[in-house]
Amino acid sequence: MTQKDQASRRAYNAPRRAAAAEQTRESIVQAAKQAFEERGWAATTIRSIAESASVSPKTVEALFGTKATLLKTVVDYSIRGDLLDLSVNQRDRAAAIDAAGDAASMLDLHASHVRTIQARTARVAWSVEVAAPTDANVAELWSQMTANRLSGVGWATRTYMSKAGADPSIKRTDVESTFWLALEWGTFRSLTDEHGLSVDQFERWLREYYRRMLLA
Repeated sequence: MTQKDQASRRAYNAPRRAAAAEQTRESIVQAAKQAFEERGWAATTIRSIAESASVSPKTVEALFGTKATLLKTVVDYSIRGDLLDLSVNQRDRAAAIDAAGDAASMLDLHASHVRTIQARTARVAWSVEVAAPTDANVAELWSQMTANRLSGVGWATRTYMSKAGADPSIKRTDVESTFWLALEWGTFRSLTDEHGLSVDQFERWLREYYRRMLLA
């Protein structure tokens, strides 16, 4: 085989190798997400994640380094829904909320948006919150998650207040409180795990909550 043929074969196989590597990475993240949700931070080990993902612990460590780094990746994956380096505010759902023609439409879209993210993140957020007081790395992650949630509240508030149909009599702080409760992971867990709502029922509840609190 000539050097040219070898180079062509390598170029042909490169996309396959990249796809396989990405699939391995996602399999590890999915296994870690399930482990953190079910066992919590302390009881989850790199070895147990590797076994669930059908890879070696060395593979997990080579791709993610530490368990804390893997947990952060799991959080990002849960919020975004994939491993792409694209923030929530850069995605189509956020663009649709920004472009909504009036406050009622914006709130319905936001309720759907929150439902999707909460369903993916609420239980792993519990794992982070519980571990934060005893682990400095997890505490830093929890602080960042809280800051991101505050940023999300600010974005939702500004967007709502810019729309036709927004109630001008409502104080900005009250609008922020409304969105803060919606974005609180404990709200989703309480209504689904304890009160028995399905994810669809949670979204319907959230839409009605928004309308009662924010529309005249």
